[in-house]
Amino acid sequence: MLDAHRHEDSAPEPTGILAEVAGLVRFLSRIPLPQMGRDDQLDKAPDFRLSARSIPLAGVIISLPSLFVLVALSPSALPSSVVALLAVATSAAVQGCLHEDGFADVFDGFFGGHTAERRLEIMKDSRIGAFGASALILSLSLRWVLLASLLDRFGGVGAAFGFLAAETAGRLCMVWVWHLMPAAYQGGLSSRFGAPQNIAAYWATCFALPLIAFSLTALGFWQMVMGCVVSAVLVWGLSAVAWQKIKGITGDVLGSAQQVGSIGFLLGALAL
Repeated sequence: MLDAHRHEDSAPEPTGILAEVAGLVRFLSRIPLPQMGRDDQLDKAPDFRLSARSIPLAGVIISLPSLFVLVALSPSALPSSVVALLAVATSAAVQGCLHEDGFADVFDGFFGGHTAERRLEIMKDSRIGAFGASALILSLSLRWVLLASLLDRFGGVGAAFGFLAAETAGRLCMVWVWHLMPAAYQGGLSSRFGAPQNIAAYWATCFALPLIAFSLTALGFWQMVMGCVVSAVLVWGLSAVAWQKIKGITGDVLGSAQQVGSIGFLLGALAL
């Protein structure tokens, strides 16, 4: 199932972390960052073989608008459910529904086709079907309710740190799935921009763990651990289904890994 020993044709050219983060923010969101130094090439897509290490750091910038909503509106008279809904909506808007689109495509393809070829064909279709629509509604609703629970239990700042930890856990899971699993076909996102190398996956972990640990300001230690465990288990389950259905991953599967990992962290953390 897993392929952790792929060899690239050429070594990636290292760039500064700041340039990597800026390029990833532009690629993964709608935030129009200006050029950050000479290494930051605005007309060039990230080379994920190495730059994937900075995905957790880019995630902090991408999450900032939602964190602001949680912290700024939680002291108001608005119900926590409304504040949570606005934060989830802000997250989706900032990212251009990139991962939500992939999540819906995966459910349409995996459960709407009977062969790997047909499933991939459905996943490439921009139209959304019943499976995808239902999964997307359930996913957004679950994130909304869980985030509202975080607000009720830990307040705005605590919920902000919990949300950041969940988003970081999801992005870290995405990096590792991309690193470990082969592409289902050549030419898609998961193969076109290079798969993360060993060093990129390990550095992404080093960057992500302190960001997840920030949640300790609100969550207990075992809540944080349980969040990470449930996140990893659910994403492992997703990757197992992807292998069974299409023998690998696509960009849609990677987006789904981020969504599932984020929801898994919130589920685990709030279960205790």
